[in-house]
Amino acid sequence: MEKETSAGFKILPQTKYSFTCTLTKRLPFLSIFLPLLIIFHFQASPFTYPSWPSSPSWSVSNLRNPTHSSNSKLVQTLTTKLKDSVTFLPLKDLRYSKTPMDGNTRFMSSFNGTFEEENEPECLYFPSNSSRGRILCIKGRHTRDGTKNFYALAWPEALPPSATLLKGLTFVSDTFYNYENLWHGLCAIAPFVSWSMKHQCLMPSRWVLFHWGELKTKMGSWVWNLAKAKFGDVAVEIFAKGDEPYCFEKAVVMRNDLVGMGDRKKLRVFDLLRCKAREACGMDPMGRGKEMKDGFQS
Repeated sequence: MEKETSAGFKILPQTKYSFTCTLTKRLPFLSIFLPLLIIFHFQASPFTYPSWPSSPSWSVSNLRNPTHSSNSKLVQTLTTKLKDSVTFLPLKDLRYSKTPMDGNTRFMSSFNGTFEEENEPECLYFPSNSSRGRILCIKGRHTRDGTKNFYALAWPEALPPSATLLKGLTFVSDTFYNYENLWHGLCAIAPFVSWSMKHQCLMPSRWVLFHWGELKTKMGSWVWNLAKAKFGDVAVEIFAKGDEPYCFEKAVVMRNDLVGMGDRKKLRVFDLLRCKAREACGMDPMGRGKEMKDGFQS
């Protein structure tokens, strides 16, 4: 029945037809809202529900999934571009060749050295946060001109073309002097002994030696035997495959000999080397005091 308000308007009674129309208008909204409500309820519930097979996740890790052919092609393209973008610079920077000890090193001059602690030698380590996870690569084996040998950083997953990856830890040394002289050779290897003492006595897999950026293929006999007493029979890398790039899984670079090492640390390093040398020669590592005492008594 019709009802009339005080203002003269007529209110029609709600019929079955009008209710059907209203419900029909709201069906699209309900079809969207109800599934969302169910999903929200499942996520908010403290109880566990049977898990449904998940859809492929489009995270970075899935870019390497070979099942996604388009992503695989994209990864290959980006990897190729990263390989081709590796830039090699001369090991020896001629701008600093006349002032190598005045704060600017001529060897790998684009890298700033770090001092892990006070009285420790300056060093470079790869890969590291400062290298953004990239590893060190060296190309060239010229023994007379350091400007013809080169270095670069590269991502382990995108090494430069024809590069050889050398596993393990590599000690890379550049000295202003040489590895033949007893004292100069000792000053060149001592920073590596100091670094090893600080890092759980880690041992290298190889030596890579430079002098002014020029590749050196051996140490003097006395220096070699001293290094062998501490680190074992570690080969000196000569890059036998030629001038192709060589990349190092891990590398420690020393380029300023004893610069930065405090006197107390030097004594500790030299004392350790003395003990190792005595062990290698079959002598009592702690016998020095006894020998001196016996000498005074005589």
